[in-house]
Amino acid sequence: MPKYLPNSRFSDCYASVGNVTFFHRDGECYFRTKANPTFPGTASQQVQLSIHQRGLKEWRNLNHDEQLEWNALAKSVRSKRPPFNTSTHISGYNLFMSAYHGLACIGDERIPTPQPLPTFPVIHLEHSSTTIINDTDLQLSFRLTTGHIRDNLRIIAKIQLTAPGMSSHRGRFRNYIGTRTDDNHISFIIHDYRTVSGLDLKEYQVHLRHLLIDSDSGHRSKETPLSTGIGI
Repeated sequence: MPKYLPNSRFSDCYASVGNVTFFHRDGECYFRTKANPTFPGTASQQVQLSIHQRGLKEWRNLNHDEQLEWNALAKSVRSKRPPFNTSTHISGYNLFMSAYHGLACIGDERIPTPQPLPTFPVIHLEHSSTTIINDTDLQLSFRLTTGHIRDNLRIIAKIQLTAPGMSSHRGRFRNYIGTRTDDNHISFIIHDYRTVSGLDLKEYQVHLRHLLIDSDSGHRSKETPLSTGIGI
């Protein structure tokens, strides 16, 4: 991947122009040919698209004063796009839609009320056990080694199963809601895991990105990556 070299006219680049896309990795700017993928329109993609369209409709139906309230709250939320400093922030629309999707993710799709981002605890998970249920479902259990999850927080894991040693693919992660089995353990169940992964193996590589969702506001924490090998 070619690296973009800053010059006297442009110190940094992002997004796309023409047939070139600029992106960042580990603080460095790179560029590549712009991808033009075909939208496959799978069942899960159609569900997410419908949720997004409903959220967009609800945003448009908000009165102007409430939209301004969302805009004011968004000024303290830093953008994930460069420049990576305090000079940029997201829009009220982005904050509203993030909260709307967050509530939908935990099965509570509704119009979020304007609330500031809460302070999320920093948590770390460590794989503790793997269980096969009814010969079709895979239960992954993790021990909470640091941090405390408050009662109003739900933990979500984006999970992909691959062959051992294989890297993950961003578009193939699927969301799973965690269940607390006790104060220190959390489990995720992948239904029909062989079909979901397209693999029938004795060992897998689990790629997981976990985050917390505030069940009151729908706001989400940053994702934390985790990768571990498991035996069936």
